[in-house]
Amino acid sequence: MAAVYLLRYRTAEAKAVLLEIAKGEGLAAFEASEALKRWEEGTWALDPTEDVAG
Repeated sequence: MAAVYLLRYRTAEAKAVLLEIAKGEGLAAFEASEALKRWEEGTWALDPTEDVAG
């Protein structure tokens, strides 16, 4: 699900795709709904922000 990785960069488009997937059944629907929930909570962080020192 590439849309999960695009949430930070193409938020509206990624959310639309994930919402559509979340309407379905199975693992993909569950993962999409969890990604959206974490995004709304502000706990989503698949890719580090650029200001994180590494």
